[in-house]
Amino acid sequence: MKYLIILVALLSIAHVATAGTPEEDKGKALLVLQTKCNICHVRNNPFRIFKERNMERNAKDIYKQVFVKGRMPLGNEVKLTEDERETLKKWLEANIH
Repeated sequence: MKYLIILVALLSIAHVATAGTPEEDKGKALLVLQTKCNICHVRNNPFRIFKERNMERNAKDIYKQVFVKGRMPLGNEVKLTEDERETLKKWLEANIH
């Protein structure tokens, strides 16, 4: 039991150490949207190109399409790494109202 408590404490410290500020998280999420999502959106859905000024407005829809329905990214052209998925999910969950 003692080791379990120590392990939980260490994991909590590691999580806090890697946690970014809301602005850093937003910047990281924007990078994912621009480098992964916009690749297809530029050609296939130009009205849904993600920019800093519209990403918060689209947060609910992005979350729904990526994490609830699993529809995005579409096809096999673009894949999100596990880190990119976690980055995006963290920011989205903090910004869904």
